[in-house]
Amino acid sequence: MDLTATFQLTAAEFRSAVRNSALIHRLLLTTPLLAVLGLAVLLLDGSPLLLCVSLGLLVATEGVVVRLTARRSAVLFAEPWTVRVTEESYSLHTAVSQAEVGWQAYRQVSERAGFWYLQQTNGVSGFLPKRVFDDGGQRELAEFFARRLPPRKRPWYRPFA
Repeated sequence: MDLTATFQLTAAEFRSAVRNSALIHRLLLTTPLLAVLGLAVLLLDGSPLLLCVSLGLLVATEGVVVRLTARRSAVLFAEPWTVRVTEESYSLHTAVSQAEVGWQAYRQVSERAGFWYLQQTNGVSGFLPKRVFDDGGQRELAEFFARRLPPRKRPWYRPFA
């Protein structure tokens, strides 16, 4: 297998990719739980602190982290990106960086919101828009990822591991 694609990433796509990344996704899922807990504490104790903190965290995550990350990375949108996926490695070339990483450095691949998220063993995560490949390329990549990096079963006691 040797798939190569060159594409122009939009700011909206980049924001969507960041918003749906594992870390931000977890934050956006847990902050409503904190808000409900804060509301319960407010009703029982009268202290609005937890409710304010959880709502502030939600606003900060979406408004500051996602949007500022996209703004700081705007230079990446000016030039096309080239991605190459082979049996041995994944490589990405942008206007500001070049990287080629062997598959042994990756732990898993997840699919969410039109992107493949590539999780490395050291915790670093990258993304690959599905739209840059035709239907045949998407099927081939999905089969390759399923074979090479099958989904990990998370232990019940560590749901965010």
